[in-house]
Amino acid sequence: MNARDLVSILKTIDGGDQKLRDLVNLHTVDALACLAAGAGATEGSSLLAFYRETGAGNAISSAAGASAVIRFTEWDAIHVPSCATPGAMAVPAALIFAKDYEAYVRAVAAGHAIGLALSEAVGGVSALPETWSGLFAAPAVAAVSTAVALGLSDEQIAQALVLSMAGSSGRNGRPSGMPSARWLVIGEATLKGIRAALAAKAGIKGDLELLSPSWMKGQAAQAVALEPRRVDPLAIAQVGMKPFVSARQGINPIQAFRHLLEKGIDPNTIDGIEVFLPPVAAPVVSRPLVAEDRLSTIAHLGLQLGIAAFEPARLMDVDRARPFNADVLAFAQRVTITAADTLAGEGWPARVVVLAKGQTREAIWPQTSGEGAQVMLDRKIGSLPATTAQRLQRLQATLAEAGAAAVQEASGLLLTFTAASFRRSEAA
Repeated sequence: MNARDLVSILKTIDGGDQKLRDLVNLHTVDALACLAAGAGATEGSSLLAFYRETGAGNAISSAAGASAVIRFTEWDAIHVPSCATPGAMAVPAALIFAKDYEAYVRAVAAGHAIGLALSEAVGGVSALPETWSGLFAAPAVAAVSTAVALGLSDEQIAQALVLSMAGSSGRNGRPSGMPSARWLVIGEATLKGIRAALAAKAGIKGDLELLSPSWMKGQAAQAVALEPRRVDPLAIAQVGMKPFVSARQGINPIQAFRHLLEKGIDPNTIDGIEVFLPPVAAPVVSRPLVAEDRLSTIAHLGLQLGIAAFEPARLMDVDRARPFNADVLAFAQRVTITAADTLAGEGWPARVVVLAKGQTREAIWPQTSGEGAQVMLDRKIGSLPATTAQRLQRLQATLAEAGAAAVQEASGLLLTFTAASFRRSEAA
């Protein structure tokens, strides 16, 4: 597959389309809200310090650090079938290089289009755990977003794409400890993608036939040929926001359980909960709990339901540094997870059955009346410190005006949120 064929489709992206603008605006504020939340966490702060110190605090290193921290939060938007999280790379890269609002919209949309196409072609969720599709596509997302933001030619965008993907595998192993290489590799992938776009601008040439069917097949057993039809200019519309800090596999059961709590179930009377999930979703949320491991507390569904029952505000706790109370930990033991072949659908639907006082209540999620993206974003912003929330709310209004000032304001916030002075003010 010639890379020219893939990027030629990006020419159809209309930066003036209002629907696309609204989506890009929404995802921009969401990504920056994640960045603000992650910058105040211990591990997020360490990642940003690394990029500030090794990159001399320049804008490119700030973009790389921002990508790492946005992804670190496990609160950023995701495309479920492909497990792609392109906003973490597309938004920072585009903000650093776009000179006007229309170029910014096209850059973010293009990054999402390429990111989803590559992530799906390499196998998406079925490629896990050997190949992390989101990591595999990350350099390309950053490269294409940067190249489009810079206004490069189609030929240069194609070169940026293949230069960014040379040597990529999407294999990250299982890094442990803190700070974790799991997030560092996202920052490094973003850095690689940005530099690939700058190299293409400088005239450096790559192999435009790199993304061939045989090359794709070598990346993962589940990989399929990457074809132009897979590149959707409106791919960003398929990427959904997360209402909580959670593995995406756990979002629907948490929502279903919260719905039952809102109907009047007293968590102190609950004897047990059984959660039914699609077989592809169940393993991630049913691994043994390691309370000292941040990612474990984010993925473990029993703990997350305990948090929803007794410490609901901590569903939005990115850091997870404080220990959870005894009620939360005890509640986690009452949750069982069953893989159910009868549950179908790309969004990993969940059925939650609660036993309380000898009676059962159940809920299925998602529901057609579920929360909209703006409602989820408002709640996310509202969980942040007041000054930060006000900045993001003001940015939403500026983005709606669709002028060059919107890109400048958003870029300024990215640089502010990655600065040490911002983290100190957050701690205060």
